[in-house]
Amino acid sequence: MVEKRRKCSSVSGDRGLAEEPRAEIEALREEHRILLKELRRLDKSLARLSLERAEAAAVIPVLESLHALLADRIHPHMLRERRTLRPLLRRSGLSREREIRTIIAGDDGVEKECRQLKRALQRLKREADEREAIRRVIAIGEGVIEVIIEHVHREERILFPRLEENLPSAPSRPPRA
Repeated sequence: MVEKRRKCSSVSGDRGLAEEPRAEIEALREEHRILLKELRRLDKSLARLSLERAEAAAVIPVLESLHALLADRIHPHMLRERRTLRPLLRRSGLSREREIRTIIAGDDGVEKECRQLKRALQRLKREADEREAIRRVIAIGEGVIEVIIEHVHREERILFPRLEENLPSAPSRPPRA
């Protein structure tokens, strides 16, 4: 007898979720909540450092934390979104809509911002005592955070609800006796 294997979820790794797009979207939403919390924490730290006119030695660790969050958590999250959402968008026909394409293209903008932050951080390490370099790199970090938060909000407000509207209704199950 041949056993059918269930596909693993691209988001959580749990078996069976790949067959349930609503669960995939909910898992992405949960990741958004966690990522937004961390982004807001880093944003507050950068704002405080900016107001205090902090030295590079205080700014660099916060920016390195932001870069690590981008590389280790946000970039993998975006890859999971691509693997999960793009097939659903194609099947639903939503991928042809300009507004949806703009949201999906936002991932490329986030990657560009990440590269810009990395370069600015490297420059700051070389020009550690230059006040203008510190101000610039804090502004870049704040800009990266703003772009990501706005992107997440657009996915939450527009993309996910539109996808869910286009998903087939879940089959009704008879009540358990």
